[in-house]
Amino acid sequence: MAFVAGISLILLTAGLLAIGQSSAAGHRAEIRATGTFSTTFSSNIGDQTVGNLNILSRYAVSSLTGSFVGTAVSLQTIARDDVVEKKAFQTNVGSIWGTLDDLKGSFSSITHVVADRSQCVLGVPCPASLIPIEGNLAIIEGTGKGELEGICGGGTIKSALPLGSGTAYDFIFRFGEDCKANK
Repeated sequence: MAFVAGISLILLTAGLLAIGQSSAAGHRAEIRATGTFSTTFSSNIGDQTVGNLNILSRYAVSSLTGSFVGTAVSLQTIARDDVVEKKAFQTNVGSIWGTLDDLKGSFSSITHVVADRSQCVLGVPCPASLIPIEGNLAIIEGTGKGELEGICGGGTIKSALPLGSGTAYDFIFRFGEDCKANK
């Protein structure tokens, strides 16, 4: 009797876990997305100098094309060191929504970007065509909505060539049991 009750409990638990998984988890465990995005920036909402650092905050809106089509809105915090490192270190926290492999939904992300400002002249505005960037995007687990519920993963971003023509992305998205938050 105890054995049958134990098996019944295990089957009931497995069934409840399957009900909680997103539709994406049922279709596939991993999706690779590649493409480009272009970004428009707001005026700086904060701008201060601390020693050799210029620290600023601004909003950004990005339009993604490729295998993930959508929009990203983020708050960027940037520390520019044009004296010693000749780099800018940027953190973007935001929301992304759109269509990934016919799945519609949204999620939140955090991105770390490093911009090479070595071609810029101190005190002179520097065009995007002189500033290559590289970065990593990570999905904040547990934030997926719609058909992207249960999503995790991330990937890389890098300046598209020629410089100034947008940014390339290469992301790996996972679903279901492959995500810590879904276990």
